[in-house]
Amino acid sequence: MGRRRRSKSNRKKAKTDAGSGDRLTALPLELRARIASLLHFRQIVQLSVLSRPWRHIHHHTPVVKLYLYDFPDEEDSILAARVTLARRAQDAAASSVDALRLAFAADDPRMRRHAGRIVALADAREIRIYAPYHHGGSTREAWALDLPPAARELEVVARDHLAPAVGGGPGAAALSKLTLGGVVVREWPPLLPSLRSLDLDGVTVEAAFAPGSWCPRLDELDMFCTKIEHARVDIRLPLLRFMSLDEVDVSPHGKHGGGDAPPFGEVAIDAPALEELDVTCNSGSSHAGYRSFTLRAPRLRLLVWANQFAERVAIDVGRPGSVKFGTIQLSSIFWRGIERYREQMMRMLEGLLPDLLPESVADVARPYMTLEECDDSYDDEDEAEEKLTCDIDALMRGI
Repeated sequence: MGRRRRSKSNRKKAKTDAGSGDRLTALPLELRARIASLLHFRQIVQLSVLSRPWRHIHHHTPVVKLYLYDFPDEEDSILAARVTLARRAQDAAASSVDALRLAFAADDPRMRRHAGRIVALADAREIRIYAPYHHGGSTREAWALDLPPAARELEVVARDHLAPAVGGGPGAAALSKLTLGGVVVREWPPLLPSLRSLDLDGVTVEAAFAPGSWCPRLDELDMFCTKIEHARVDIRLPLLRFMSLDEVDVSPHGKHGGGDAPPFGEVAIDAPALEELDVTCNSGSSHAGYRSFTLRAPRLRLLVWANQFAERVAIDVGRPGSVKFGTIQLSSIFWRGIERYREQMMRMLEGLLPDLLPESVADVARPYMTLEECDDSYDDEDEAEEKLTCDIDALMRGI
């Protein structure tokens, strides 16, 4: 009896079923590598034994994720990962690493050495490092992180650890963005000449804060929940265009403010290219106000100021009316009575309207100011709190 031939429709169905079984393998290498990047690097290495098309997938993933404290047989497994990265670095056909995600115990000198070698081998454009919370019982240890040639962005989140020294390595001169989270800064890099963006989140700054001396080309400066343990902050950045000070406490070490505590810090900003400034303080119990706030920003266009008290304010924006957008909002729920805030607002408006006599500023601005009750309060007593707001947009359109 002859073999029974399958119909054309059955052959087409069988071919479709076979092809649908491994659609990932049929994808272009670049796309497969991007999908594989969702996995940890050691899992990607395991993929390389699936079949011939996957053999070198770990040489092409744009993202490398290595969490060293999750490795079984810690030392041997980490050394194996280093060997694998070294082979990728030596493979002329391999793709470059766009991003390295690296987590390790920064308290452990061995792990720091492994991490430094992994950073060098990956030679990634974007490096993100995470270290678990530092336990207060042990001494904080200084550590260094040399940047590889391709490095352009560095983020270090290491709660309560010392910030790493990042001024070394061939990539330091080309680093354009630095983000620090939760660290303690005892010294800044000697010089990061290409740095354009600095982001500090939950950072304690023990070193003097004068970024113009080590990152003179900074374009954007963002600080959030940051404590600068000095009596004065002097920011002189000729190219700075965007700046945000959100919950930034400036006061000497051991001084803690809030409530009725006297203001400690002096903040001086000289930024001739500054276009946007946001100063916010919504946690009045956490730190004192500023003793003085001085600003020279002749190109300022946007000013947003919320609840940050300053005993003395001097604002120089060059020509009158240059600031076109923003708001000034001061609430008596934070530290001071509304009359103190009203005085502060008048000083700020005098700087924004330098062509007006100081005694006439209040009359000009009054139609664009509102005083209303605040609904929320930190006190147990239901005392009426007030919020004073000036709409800069409307003010500048109306004069």
